[in-house]
Amino acid sequence: MQQFPGLKVEGGPYTPPVSVQYTVRAVRAAQVGVGVFFLLGEQIFGKLGKAPPPLLQQMHDNKLMTAGALAALDVVAQTAKSINAFEITYNGQVLHSKLKTGQFPAVEEVTQKLRAAMTQEKPQPAAAA
Repeated sequence: MQQFPGLKVEGGPYTPPVSVQYTVRAVRAAQVGVGVFFLLGEQIFGKLGKAPPPLLQQMHDNKLMTAGALAALDVVAQTAKSINAFEITYNGQVLHSKLKTGQFPAVEEVTQKLRAAMTQEKPQPAAAA
């Protein structure tokens, strides 16, 4: 930043693609479904006049495994939405995209591209007539 005094730097979270957002929502819905099934399964099946499935009894017999499954679903959701992607732009011009390259930029590379973008932006002196 010392090389570019007065340059305003901003940042923010990168919004994952829509498909990832829907995946996270589906996993969260599955977590809620597992929780409701575990806590209210016997009552729900009783009201329907049906016997609870054997899986419900297995879940109650092994509560630690059920909690582990809920935690594993949480890990899936967190991993899906944390893509750690970002883009470095200057006045709309992309200087580096980790989303496209999958790598962190070299400082020299970004500095060089930023200087080039700033040079292009400077008004050219008018030609003498």
